[in-house]
Amino acid sequence: MAIRLTVQFQVQPGKGEEFEALAGRAAARVRAEDRGCEMYHLFRSLDDPHRFVLIEAWTTKEDLDAHGTSPGIQEMRKIAPLLAGRPLMHRFEA
Repeated sequence: MAIRLTVQFQVQPGKGEEFEALAGRAAARVRAEDRGCEMYHLFRSLDDPHRFVLIEAWTTKEDLDAHGTSPGIQEMRKIAPLLAGRPLMHRFEA
């Protein structure tokens, strides 16, 4: 079963560029290294410069589970101090 996710981030004012740089590097690593990653792309809102969404696509649930401990996701966790609140995640079955 394929899994799709959206993860919405609200970033602290003045931290958008730093967030985008950190998250962008981590996303590139995930795409390059994590087995089963079909898509892992970060988008910045046109309506709110402090809002971002990460769209993920995984071949299987097992691939997504393994991603949870990968070096790329460990790097992605460095964004936490830049956030204005908890990310909002939605999971979908494809």
